[in-house]
Amino acid sequence: DMTVQHFSAILALSSNAPVKFSLTRDESLLVHPKRHGMKLKFTTGCDEDGVLTAMKATLELDTGAYASLGTAVAERACTHAAGPYNYQDIEIDSYTYYTNNPPAGAFRGFGVTQVCFATEQNINQLAEKVGITPLDIRIKNAICAGQILPNGQIADEGTALLETLEAIKPFYDSSCGIACAMKNSGIGVGLTDIGRCRIVVKNGKINAFSGASCIGQGMGTIITQIICEVLSLHSSFVKYHTPDTSNSPNSGITTASRQTLFTGEATRQAALQLKEKLKTQTLLQLEGEEFLGEYSGVTDSIKSQKENPISHIAYGYATHLVKLDDDGKIEMVVVAHDVGKAINPINIEGQIEGGVVMGLGYALTEDFPLKNGKPTLKFGTLGLFKATEVPDIKSIIIEKNTSDLAFGAKGIGEISTIPTAPAVALAYYNRDKQLRTSLPLENTPYARRK
Repeated sequence: DMTVQHFSAILALSSNAPVKFSLTRDESLLVHPKRHGMKLKFTTGCDEDGVLTAMKATLELDTGAYASLGTAVAERACTHAAGPYNYQDIEIDSYTYYTNNPPAGAFRGFGVTQVCFATEQNINQLAEKVGITPLDIRIKNAICAGQILPNGQIADEGTALLETLEAIKPFYDSSCGIACAMKNSGIGVGLTDIGRCRIVVKNGKINAFSGASCIGQGMGTIITQIICEVLSLHSSFVKYHTPDTSNSPNSGITTASRQTLFTGEATRQAALQLKEKLKTQTLLQLEGEEFLGEYSGVTDSIKSQKENPISHIAYGYATHLVKLDDDGKIEMVVVAHDVGKAINPINIEGQIEGGVVMGLGYALTEDFPLKNGKPTLKFGTLGLFKATEVPDIKSIIIEKNTSDLAFGAKGIGEISTIPTAPAVALAYYNRDKQLRTSLPLENTPYARRK
């Protein structure tokens, strides 16, 4: 999203001098894109045994004063609105509106966080009407390999939603809240989706360059690990260089939980080229040689008429469980994530824990009230979840994918936030039987007095 770039360019061009442009905190709150506010109407059906049969939904998005990525967020919300379940009778309409509010755009979850809250709430109500547990209705309907997702794509062999549900079973009881989610890896829907990595042998070292920007997911570590895995070398032989447009190949944007898969696979391809040369030559003999790895994910357009279009290269799946203490505070969150292959488990656990905390804030404390299109709160009073309130978080990593792409790795960055809010909502429903349909949740120990 554009914030300061265009102003800086105009000023630099006008003054013929370097320009530094920064926003105050108040300016940033006003103009930088936020998560879309949505009004959602969902109708979900099942048979007498709890097998899901159909869903109809209408999505209304407040995209603010500028389009930003509003239509793309609406599109992604639609492709995920029915959840990771095995039923295909789906009708979804979405409407994105300009308003006088601050712009809304890309935000962790990209529209899926909102629709997941709605569809998971409906599934809980269906379970109650049928007389089975929220866990059982999800196990009964969980998408499995070879079945057709609601968006028409066939679930691949690495699909492990059912395994995430089985993993949280030992922690589940009737007081707990649970929710499931799916999230794409890669931009998909027929758009250009390329990862690149350039390897240069210099001074007996393997120098790795990629334009994949790191925003906390540890790209340098992942690239280094993949090279070491392919070449069976110690990390001391690899030097990762911070991205620089003068020497790092364009690896696309860091969004859609795509970089580990796409740049990871590009890195693997470059390392395989070097490995072939190392069969007959040493690193010293290969001094100065370069190897470019590139991976392009081919998908079908959102308008594809295929019976089973490939919407995205890969999907991750997750189940979150929330347990309250006797005072109604969050005591524990147990999360099971289908990550494909855990290249760096510590990195993944960090992503999961950060995502859960973000989801707890979204569910319980964060608000963005507006008056005449302007926020009425300051940064310190928006309700960001406090470190002192973070409960125990137990991460369970599920590895099932055997694809060669990036050794089977799938994205974890976005999905770690998505199912948290509906899991929290169900935990409170089990406590007081009050159905909460808006966020942040009302009448909890975390709710602020109005």
